[in-house]
Amino acid sequence: MNQTRPEVPRPLDGWRTWNLDCLVAGAKTLQEFLDARTQLVNFLGMDMAGMVPDIKSYPLADGRGGQGHTIYQPFVEPCWIHQSLTTSFLIFDIWPEHFTVTLKSCLPFSTQAVCQEIARVCGPVLDFHSWTLGPVAAVRRAWCGGGQ
Repeated sequence: MNQTRPEVPRPLDGWRTWNLDCLVAGAKTLQEFLDARTQLVNFLGMDMAGMVPDIKSYPLADGRGGQGHTIYQPFVEPCWIHQSLTTSFLIFDIWPEHFTVTLKSCLPFSTQAVCQEIARVCGPVLDFHSWTLGPVAAVRRAWCGGGQ
């Protein structure tokens, strides 16, 4: 398995997140999405720690919501399985002819490597957007031993 994260000091959990949204062409079965979810979490070097996905199907009973599914899967670092809160998750928002993959991680990852893995596992990535979120100064202080 390729390393997807650059070698950087670990930030404080929850202080900064790395995020990616991808628009992907094609259609898959619900089982294929569940299999892709496992492959992507493993590719990130993370662990679902026994947490089952939350799956919503549309349309709702009253007809709202379009047609498709949403799969939400939280995950954690393998060595931090005991933590009670996770800031990392994967979401598939599935429509009949395309879908989006949303990834939020408490650890940095290579956008290029993850997009390539999504293309390999799921289908052609048509567009993507990635960003980091968090108080950068606080993270830098934490990385540098607490200095100003």
